[in-house]
Amino acid sequence: MVLLAVDNVSKSFGKHQALRDVSLTIEPGEFVSLLGPSGCGKTTLLRMIAGFLQVNRGTITIEGQDITHLPPHKRPLNTVFQNYALFPHLSVLENVAYGPRRAGVSKAEAASRAREALDLVGLSDFSSRYPRQMSGGQQQRVALARAIVNKPKLLLLDEPLSALDLQLRKRMQIELKEIQEKIGVAFVFVTHDQEEAMAMSDRIAVMSGGRIEQVDIATNVYARPATRFVADFIGEASLLPVERQTLRVLPEGSTGDAMAVVRPEHVSVLASPPAVRDGQLTLDGRIETIVGIGGATTIYVRAEGHLILARRLGLAGSDLSEGQPVTVAFDREAVHLIDGAAS
Repeated sequence: MVLLAVDNVSKSFGKHQALRDVSLTIEPGEFVSLLGPSGCGKTTLLRMIAGFLQVNRGTITIEGQDITHLPPHKRPLNTVFQNYALFPHLSVLENVAYGPRRAGVSKAEAASRAREALDLVGLSDFSSRYPRQMSGGQQQRVALARAIVNKPKLLLLDEPLSALDLQLRKRMQIELKEIQEKIGVAFVFVTHDQEEAMAMSDRIAVMSGGRIEQVDIATNVYARPATRFVADFIGEASLLPVERQTLRVLPEGSTGDAMAVVRPEHVSVLASPPAVRDGQLTLDGRIETIVGIGGATTIYVRAEGHLILARRLGLAGSDLSEGQPVTVAFDREAVHLIDGAAS
């Protein structure tokens, strides 16, 4: 059975339409990220699932039960917020036990459940501490323990890692996914960080302008984007107008019947005379910029008016320099086509 079903849901704030006929399903135990830029509607969708915002049109069900108009406390789910919202005057154990106690569970049973939840997130030795005595990553795990202690069917997470520094954030991505798999609860995770979504998610719902542009596994969202927006937003790509049948690249400003999406790792930059393999597509151009960051170098080539990106591991090498005439080449199999009118 589908765990969560969002069916043709829309939401407006005055004249601004934040969500437009959004539909999405979540399976039990699945980790799904809502990914998109600020203002795309991802947090609005999460808050409507949670019950903090009312639906203008459409329905939301959990295991077939219509929860569209249920208040938040009557929905079989919980939410982890960006700021964690821990009670500063309560110990870690008391923070986690607060939910069961409010639900009428005895003090002893609530404490037992809280210890079990803290053990799941690796904080069983921190139960007597207060939030101010915890690091950001530890506070995030306390908030997670408090959210799972009542064993919800679904957990909603609104950018819970965004306040952490980069290294801690990357470590918490791994820990969060491990915890999710251990407890077996479905997660709906809001983020604007594509790397974060791709690292943790079973599926990603890419959003733009109040709509879901594509829902798929991470590798497909990257390798086979459904729209131009997804191709632009996920990673880097050269988007080239082409004739669908021949894959001939048209000059800048032309309108082909398809748009070729070519990722930079699939593009070779060849100095003259080029050593082109059979079946490769080629364009002559000139290097505009070479940018080396860490262990990779990105080469920007202007060809047929288009700026084409190529990426090499390590340094670019002495064979390439800015202003140099070159040939860019890529295999036909590396080209993904989207409709020429795709937005």
